[in-house]
Amino acid sequence: MSWFRRRPEVPADVTTGFCAAEAPAMQRSILAALGMGDRPAPARVPARLVVEHGADDRLVLVWRNVIVGFVPAGAAPPLAAALAAAGDAALVVPGVAHRTDGTWRIWVGDVPDDGFPPVPEGLDTLPPPEPTILGVPVRRPDGH
Repeated sequence: MSWFRRRPEVPADVTTGFCAAEAPAMQRSILAALGMGDRPAPARVPARLVVEHGADDRLVLVWRNVIVGFVPAGAAPPLAAALAAAGDAALVVPGVAHRTDGTWRIWVGDVPDDGFPPVPEGLDTLPPPEPTILGVPVRRPDGH
């Protein structure tokens, strides 16, 4: 007997793909979802993302039970409507984890034939977290 019931899934139609927001702040989460350690080899990794409600009116993207990004404001309205229509079902979208300029990013939707577009200006507003050991911030002697 299973201790949990898996929710039914409803696929969302993402006609125009988009870059998930806050990738620099979400690097630890993305690496955890990738399951490849701290320094994975550069690659494109397919992802099945679940869209869920976050704080306020934000929508979050969950991959392998880890929040890996946020839906940008411009892409949120159709996904919010699809999420409401899905009811208790999980709203899923296709995605790809890939590296851009040394940062792992999440692309939502099909990969464009001509490659990933540049990251939109102002997409990332949260600072990356400080390195910690058991929750204690670790700083180098030079202050960095």
